[in-house]
Amino acid sequence: MKQFDEMGEANDSMTLISASQAAKLLGISRATFKQLSDMYDFPRIKVGRAIRFPKQGLLDKVDYVATNYREFLSLDDLL
Repeated sequence: MKQFDEMGEANDSMTLISASQAAKLLGISRATFKQLSDMYDFPRIKVGRAIRFPKQGLLDKVDYVATNYREFLSLDDLL
């Protein structure tokens, strides 16, 4: 029996989500997600004309950035 997450999707490593779903998952606006996605080069897959984000890859990248955030901040951000 499959387990489902809070978004009602199968909880597996191959789940692809839209930018809107990713933003909701992270609790941020879609515009903020777009900025972060470009800034930190979130993993993405183009499916036809749509861009989708591998859910587990996205969560892994966010966890990495959050853990190592000082590597990603410019000197101006730290002052």
